[in-house]
Amino acid sequence: MWVTEPTTEHVLNSEEGKTTVYVVNVGDRDIQIGSHIHLADVNEDLLFFTDEEAAAEAEKALTDPRFSRLEQIAAARQLAHDRSKTLGVAPWGYRLDIAPGDSMRFSPEHAPSDAIEVVPIGGNRRVPGLRKDRQPGDADLD
Repeated sequence: MWVTEPTTEHVLNSEEGKTTVYVVNVGDRDIQIGSHIHLADVNEDLLFFTDEEAAAEAEKALTDPRFSRLEQIAAARQLAHDRSKTLGVAPWGYRLDIAPGDSMRFSPEHAPSDAIEVVPIGGNRRVPGLRKDRQPGDADLD
């Protein structure tokens, strides 16, 4: 991602390690993710896929009229587990490729999402605070 000021151009996120994911929201309301949130720790109603075909198949499962809503969601989660290189969880150690302080909103009505670029969490690759596993201390991403 590049930001241009009148006199200088700044690189916010390097190209190294970037990857593309597709997001399917299996919940009943929009979910917003901030710029520095570790994707493995976001709302469990967001399913991450590394290829568009698998994400589209999950969306098809979510609209299959033969099944109840709970069965549709279970089928989409199973596809995330079976078909995604990320084994049904967000890319471990990644965050959204957006400017600091920005966020992205994922709606159940617009699934799968367009291609979303994600970048590895930089620095010492430790994630303090917000974590689903609620272990004390930081999560070491390496």
